Amino acid sequence: MADVAVDGTMSPLPPQPQLFQLDPIDTVEPWQQELVDCFQSLTVLIAGRSQVEVHEKLQQKASESMRSHAELVNGLIYGILTVPSEGNNYFRLLNIVSRDGFGHAVGRLQQLITAHKFAQVQSEVRTQLFWVLSELVKISAHGVDQVLLALTRQVRSGDVAQGNVRLCRLMLQFMQTNYDWLMGFPVLVATTAYMFGRLVLDHSRITDLRAQECELVVRLLRERFNECSMVGRDLVRMLQDVAQIPIFHDFWHDMIYRPRSISPLFAGIEQLLRVPTPRMFLANRVTYDMESRLLFILEHLPATAFSRNLMWFVQRYLSTPESESLFSDLIRFIVGVVHPSNAVLASNVVPRYVFLGGLLRFIRSQVVAANAKLALFYDWLFYDPKVDNIMNIEPGVLIIMLSVDKYTFMTESFVEFLAYATDAYAPTHAVAVRMSVGQAMQDAVAKGVVVSIMPVYEHPRIEVTIRQSLYYLFPQLVPPVVLPPVPTDA
Repeated sequence: MADVAVDGTMSPLPPQPQLFQLDPIDTVEPWQQELVDCFQSLTVLIAGRSQVEVHEKLQQKASESMRSHAELVNGLIYGILTVPSEGNNYFRLLNIVSRDGFGHAVGRLQQLITAHKFAQVQSEVRTQLFWVLSELVKISAHGVDQVLLALTRQVRSGDVAQGNVRLCRLMLQFMQTNYDWLMGFPVLVATTAYMFGRLVLDHSRITDLRAQECELVVRLLRERFNECSMVGRDLVRMLQDVAQIPIFHDFWHDMIYRPRSISPLFAGIEQLLRVPTPRMFLANRVTYDMESRLLFILEHLPATAFSRNLMWFVQRYLSTPESESLFSDLIRFIVGVVHPSNAVLASNVVPRYVFLGGLLRFIRSQVVAANAKLALFYDWLFYDPKVDNIMNIEPGVLIIMLSVDKYTFMTESFVEFLAYATDAYAPTHAVAVRMSVGQAMQDAVAKGVVVSIMPVYEHPRIEVTIRQSLYYLFPQLVPPVVLPPVPTDA
């Protein structure tokens, strides 16, 4: 419906925001409309004025109040993003009116980047977004590193659609162009190395992009290993997945056999494996949209009613062959980031182990299944009660214990995998890994995650070989298997 002007004529509504490709049924969020309104007011304010007059008018308005300043910045940011031909002019005006070190401008960019609909941001807006970030880097604006950290989460793993690949290229080009600036932000250095290291797996058929990603990641690892090592044990998981690529193979060889050549402070791979990966890195491979949908399921839906939402999630994000690499990242996110409150644990909301069991059933590839199991039990292999969180262990414990009646094969497959991984994942550290796995289950029992693992050990459908594996893994918690005597001929 149109507005009625003072003279009684009909005036059109303001145009819809041009930041997103919106369908007719989509609603425009208030912050988006606010940017449009501020841009329209800005264009009216400067229309027909000389450059000198524009400067005077904008400085006058910016000085009136913080609200007036914010409205001007809103309008200029919107203009920079949606009118590329005027981007330079609007950025010059932003330099003139900014009174807070570009704090409000950076905040608006952050709001756009963390929007759940970011995948719908128009192509030219994405281009302008990276352009304005580069301009802000040139003038050393505060907070740009935080914007880039948020932006790395929007480059989706397991997605080779044109839009996501283009976003990946824009991000890569930004990091290459602003490499010296990047060196000043250790967390962003580590995040960039981890993000592109995971994305390499998706781009086997996009050879030019993959080659540049590999080059950047290895350069960061060799020049800034101390910063990259803050990723912890999931850095090793990432590197193992790409170790067969020649440029990574050489680095992996140095990590194993010549660790001091990488960094004087690096004593060997076990040093990394003993560091739990901080949540920010586990969350990095899950977009804000994915996170909100996962949290809705895991914080609000009962165990009897989550299957439909899980099916929708899988169809949306995990329906292509390329998306299979995302399974392990999602599992690491649920295990290491989504830690339910006591209220949720005491409610009928779907437990993490039930959700994970449902998610695992959608996997069709044995390789992907093995990677998913490793993601689920990864923290067990290097568990240290002094630094590891029992909530990272809980889903694996419960999926073993509480699947045994209905899904005995799942319980058996998980025990078999744990026994295999204990010996095979890091053979030179197998004794220490076995102790860590045993300590993880002992702590789970001591802290009440489960009362005992004997119900699995004594379950009538559990094979003898699985009981033997349970004793091998947890000799403090179950007795040795006594085999029946072999009958002899009379």
